[in-house]
Amino acid sequence: MKLRFTTAIILGLMLLFSTAQADQKVVFNGYELHYIAFNSTMLTPEIAAQYGLVRSGQRALLNLSVLEQRRNDVAVPVANAEVSVRVRNLLGQSNRLEMRVIEEQNARYFIGTVSFDDREMLWFDIVVSIPGERDFEYSFSQEFWEEEG
Repeated sequence: MKLRFTTAIILGLMLLFSTAQADQKVVFNGYELHYIAFNSTMLTPEIAAQYGLVRSGQRALLNLSVLEQRRNDVAVPVANAEVSVRVRNLLGQSNRLEMRVIEEQNARYFIGTVSFDDREMLWFDIVVSIPGERDFEYSFSQEFWEEEG
């Protein structure tokens, strides 16, 4: 039951932000990369504790999922997909973002966190690797505002 509640919270956050910020999905070679980045204060303390995540007004959470497109507009998680992410700022500083895999019933997420300064613009450079397929690269930027935790 707790697993379904957690999945509902994560999916709800993804839907909330994708609605507010347009569809954050990119399609490549029969696959979909869904992505969302938001301030970690958006997580409830219970969800943050369950996944060992730090809630902070200066910490962003990146959530990725890789899905395979199927018939009838159905997409399913790709069990053997891997992602790597680099984060850059305006000063050109770049760091590899540690991504954790969270697997739940019918869902697979890659989650990482990064600290930021108020009103900082960050670029996320993502590489998706699926065995037997060419690597897919995608980048997006987002500005983050410090919030009270």
